[in-house]
Amino acid sequence: MIDTIYFDNWNTIVQAPYLMSRGSSTRVLHGYLVDQGFKVDYDIFTEVYRPIARAHFKTCEEAGHREPDYGQIIEDAYRKLAVDDPVKHSAGAWNHYLSRWITETEFFPGVPEMLERLGREYKLGVITNYMDGPTCRKVFAKLGYDEIFDSLVVSHELGFMKPANILFETAMRETESKPESCIMVGDTYGADVVGGNLAGMNTVLVDVYDNQHEYYDNCSAVIKEINEFPDALNKLVTG
Repeated sequence: MIDTIYFDNWNTIVQAPYLMSRGSSTRVLHGYLVDQGFKVDYDIFTEVYRPIARAHFKTCEEAGHREPDYGQIIEDAYRKLAVDDPVKHSAGAWNHYLSRWITETEFFPGVPEMLERLGREYKLGVITNYMDGPTCRKVFAKLGYDEIFDSLVVSHELGFMKPANILFETAMRETESKPESCIMVGDTYGADVVGGNLAGMNTVLVDVYDNQHEYYDNCSAVIKEINEFPDALNKLVTG
């Protein structure tokens, strides 16, 4: 019997459209340099930043999906670009970038009402890959998560990212749930569905961009947007 539902956060139940658009992080980090008076061409910035980031992410993935050190990635890029005082400016850029997630993150329409209804019958949790614990907690506080959810698991706080099993184990421990009684709902197959499946949960893929068709057979259900979830849940519960 299903009694617990875990949701991914960004692009599943909440949105920050600009920050989640392709190339947004490079635009913000480059824009910070420009605002500080540095004359760095955007194309040159991306040519330096992206290989550094990709190499760092690959190393972390090979180490069991460890959480990347994003501040170090920025510092390495600024240093290679010969930015004066790269430690100071990378910290400034990182803090500026994080602050925008707090102000720009909002629920998708209809989600608070959906969660309120689900919370009457199910234990609810969030399992999110996010790059900074304190910032993530500020977003949670802004949106009233402590009153909505029974468990809030943030990758940065554990040092590993989904699909690493420690995130799912932590959530189940906090809600005192068994894998077979849980559903993991998220928009990213490789993180949410793979991680949930490995943990023994039911999994629901939210294929927001309609581009993950090859993975549908590995999911308990597939929906196109989060407000379709109650119908998918009903089908899973009733068989």
